[in-house]
Amino acid sequence: MTLSRRDFLKVGGVTCIVAGAGTALAGCSPKSDGSEKATQTGEGSEAALVGYQPVNFTDETDILIIGTGYAGLAAAMAPALAGKKIIMTEKQVQIGGDSATSCCFMFASGTELQLNAGNPTTIDQYWEANAERLTAGHDQYEWFPEWVKGKTYANTKFVDVAINDFGAKFQEPCTEEELPRMSKSVILPADGIGSGGPNILQPIASKLTELGVDVRCGLRATALIVDAENVVIGCRFEDATSGKITDIKAQSTVLATGGFADNGEMVREYLPEWANHGQLVHGCMGEGHRIAEKVGAKLSGMDSSLTRCNLMGDIPNCTTWGYWTPIVLVLPNGKRFIEEAQSHDAAQAALNAGYREWWSIFDQRAFDARAIGHSVEGNIKSHEDVYVKADTLEELAVGMDVPVDALVATFARYDELVASGEDTDFGKKAWVESLQPPYHALKLNVCRYKTSGGLVVGPNNQVLDSSDNEIPGLYAAGALTLESFASVSSCMATGYYVGETLAAL
Repeated sequence: MTLSRRDFLKVGGVTCIVAGAGTALAGCSPKSDGSEKATQTGEGSEAALVGYQPVNFTDETDILIIGTGYAGLAAAMAPALAGKKIIMTEKQVQIGGDSATSCCFMFASGTELQLNAGNPTTIDQYWEANAERLTAGHDQYEWFPEWVKGKTYANTKFVDVAINDFGAKFQEPCTEEELPRMSKSVILPADGIGSGGPNILQPIASKLTELGVDVRCGLRATALIVDAENVVIGCRFEDATSGKITDIKAQSTVLATGGFADNGEMVREYLPEWANHGQLVHGCMGEGHRIAEKVGAKLSGMDSSLTRCNLMGDIPNCTTWGYWTPIVLVLPNGKRFIEEAQSHDAAQAALNAGYREWWSIFDQRAFDARAIGHSVEGNIKSHEDVYVKADTLEELAVGMDVPVDALVATFARYDELVASGEDTDFGKKAWVESLQPPYHALKLNVCRYKTSGGLVVGPNNQVLDSSDNEIPGLYAAGALTLESFASVSSCMATGYYVGETLAAL
């Protein structure tokens, strides 16, 4: 495929090929120190960056989606049903990206699933009741309220289409008795927490393939390819195994590459307080952030003052079990340290207390709860080295290697609070119930799990540049976008919303 003069990006007066994440590509400028030489040519001729392969488009498609997690798959759904030609790429050896390890704890309103289960709230009613809250902030963008409305409705449509057209399987919505805090809005994959892979990811991916979507794994995006008017016209990839370069041309390119929690350099830059913690999910390298920056995209909300993400336990499913069953969380000193019916604050609370680990203690009710039973069984099998079962608290303490007297005293105090009907120590509201033997415990370590913040998209879901203008041809969805907050529901919603936009082109 021969490129025209439009098929080259001009940066600082030098004609270049690609705008990418590599250091050499970032050095395309008249101020080069000479170690990376570029040639500048006249009208009608081509240019090359010395030492780098010229652009050679071997494939062309309507839509190029980079990333196959929930956001990427959701972005493909509507265009695939509309008959668009789509290529999807994934840098890992199989589809799913970071989404494959997600708890898949989802929120939605007005879905057919919920309406059929007797929840009468429609999406119109939900929007009317929550529009002011959902559209707060971003007052500088007059289009923002309408965009948020589109994303909100897209969340509902994603669930309906995933079930009706793609064979995804969801569990009957939780009752108030099962989930006292938020039963009406929560939906889960068919086998409960942690089962999104076989019940959502794989059915959607299979149907997309059936619809003709070309899914390619083992390709890492290294650079966006842009023409002289700064229109994104494709992307360059490197084969993870062979190093072979592939350039794919596309009318529309969608970045759905996830966060940057596994990129040490970016973590040190934006979240330095997280730098010395281990990383749970490997592969969230921030490629989308970096290659978008090279074509002028702005990044927002990347630091800890704005991010809505948090540190996590290294068994992420386990951190959510307190929503569905009585649990007690204790530190290595055997003492309780936080309200347990939550999922996001335990890691930071442990650090604040001077520890980098904690224990989650539960009983048979966790195994019996349909929302988490599958997850409990699976995580015990995969973490036998940090699992303890005992018939007495004394035996449990020995197995956990925590002070016996401290753990016994903690449970005595907890049982007092249960008997009083009020947790005056930590304010626990749901599942204020005593545990019954045999006791089960899993140890969790503080780790990085996901990040939020990144690209800002405009009214047409195209990425905004530093002047708040949309970059033609470049779209984004999921955890690398500012408004997703790395929530699985928002990743699905922003992905489906982008897909709706592209299906209509």
